[in-house]
Amino acid sequence: MKRTIIIKTLWALLFILSFQSCNKTIYKEMKIIHTKLPTTGLTGNLAKGVSASYAALLNGNLIVAGGANFPDKLGFEGGKKAFYDEILIFDQEAKEWKIIGKLPQASAYGVSVPLSSEAALWIGGNTPSESLSEVYKVSLIENKTIKLDSFPQLPATMDNFAGCSINNKVFVAGAKANGEEGNFFYATDTQKDSTWTRLPDYPGIPRTQPVMTALKIEGREYIYLLGGFFGGNDMLKPQMATEVIRYSVADNEWEKVAEQTDPETKELFSLGGATAMPVDNRYILYIGGVNHHVFLDAITSQYDIVNDSTTTEEQKKELNHNFSKNYMTQPIEYYKFNSEYRAFDTQTNTWLTIDNVSNGARAGATLVFEGKTFFAIQGELKPGVRSSETWKGEIE
Repeated sequence: MKRTIIIKTLWALLFILSFQSCNKTIYKEMKIIHTKLPTTGLTGNLAKGVSASYAALLNGNLIVAGGANFPDKLGFEGGKKAFYDEILIFDQEAKEWKIIGKLPQASAYGVSVPLSSEAALWIGGNTPSESLSEVYKVSLIENKTIKLDSFPQLPATMDNFAGCSINNKVFVAGAKANGEEGNFFYATDTQKDSTWTRLPDYPGIPRTQPVMTALKIEGREYIYLLGGFFGGNDMLKPQMATEVIRYSVADNEWEKVAEQTDPETKELFSLGGATAMPVDNRYILYIGGVNHHVFLDAITSQYDIVNDSTTTEEQKKELNHNFSKNYMTQPIEYYKFNSEYRAFDTQTNTWLTIDNVSNGARAGATLVFEGKTFFAIQGELKPGVRSSETWKGEIE
């Protein structure tokens, strides 16, 4: 009897090990070749790098526009965030960046959504003084001159939100519209519609700086919304969004399908400020983002300072200054931005770690892709400090 139990136990262990081995084989089969693009041609304050730029791949040409940084001093030191209006192209022959146009106004924190290999939409964002509802269809004329055509505006101003496209449909989701807090979700059909339609609110907390991706699975269209954070309000403290939720286009409804759980540590992780792309119409590859615990501790500390009824406004100002002085001046390693390249398997609703490299450890980068080639553009190395590096990735 004991021998039978031992044999069954051994077979069970062998099955578990075999299953784990299969998982490892899957992630080993998806490899990424990383290549750093030159920064030649980035001059002035653009050479310091930006975050939250607009971008597009147009006829194979990498286009980057706008973005923001702190060129001189950090905010607590009296510095001001600068916004940019330059539109640049990466000249593949000269291996350098060149300015080919200007945005209507200096802006950042919008959404870049591909329509085809020849066009993209640059949606919303903000300037130093206001949030935007403007939308532009971006294309490239033969002589590599950028063309911006006005597109139907969003029904509300939006920034720090997410967007994606599938076929002719474009979707955006965020935590604020016209300054009002909520779980906003809009869509438009670029071939049929002249306006944007508000769809059912996504469930859970409002999400600032989330990521959104579209896939077609067994003939059905789905929108996956992950990551982001909630800064808190009078009722609730700050939270990190960790639920994997998806929207069925056909059913017009949302559902939760998983949690953002690391496959090895089993701990929740953040995708706030991350980027994403679909792979093989099955996987979603996620790059970068802030650390769950470090970022949540920071925004909770600031929330507690602001909402402490025992302190005066002057005391709050001093406490905020002291907090920022300490928090913003730590070494890059302290913030633990995600260096993992993680993939979510939409068939099994499980996570795989594809790679772990320092070039992925950024927040507020912009990702553009075509097929299995992507460009991860600049972004933050730590709060207030940008990178001027753009990395090309090729998935094998």
